[in-house]
Amino acid sequence: MTKQKLLGELGHIRIGYSYRSAKDLESGDHPNYQALQLNALTNEGLLDWSKLSPIYFKGNPEQYVLRSGDVLFPLRGSRTIAVVVEDPPPNVLAVGAWAILTPEDRQVNGTYLAWYWNHPDISKQREHKLSKGSKIQFISMQDCKDFPIDLPSLANQQKIAKIAKLRRQECELVSKIELLKDKLIDAATMQLVTKS
Repeated sequence: MTKQKLLGELGHIRIGYSYRSAKDLESGDHPNYQALQLNALTNEGLLDWSKLSPIYFKGNPEQYVLRSGDVLFPLRGSRTIAVVVEDPPPNVLAVGAWAILTPEDRQVNGTYLAWYWNHPDISKQREHKLSKGSKIQFISMQDCKDFPIDLPSLANQQKIAKIAKLRRQECELVSKIELLKDKLIDAATMQLVTKS
């Protein structure tokens, strides 16, 4: 039976490290962490670890450090795609307008949660209800916490999560095949030009 809970009830949720100015993100001579900012989120809903920036961070990083299984929700910008953190490099901090949720495993599967948040029907509903701002969209942390999530049984969540993961892998493979096909056609047609 499907029940409904608020996002904030599904685990430990917190906001990314808020910096006052770009100077706060400078690495100095001794960077000790890497910053994951919103620009690392791809259009496909993946995290591009190559876009990490070295920074020097003072203080307790515990609430910002990313671990496998955390679910990230962008709170600002045109892409509000939730993404599950998988095998992050060491010492990566979520910096900027992220909501970071460490799911309570007995209640929710993180991959299901990201799938639910990103589902086209839910996405339309969410953006209509929560997004504020005319050009740069943003969602308040409180509205994010208060967003209702439909929860089927954990077994069904795991089935949906498995299907969602397979679909994403298929999309990645199709994208790679298309890229390789384009390169092959470009190389073959250019070869015809150079041989004539």
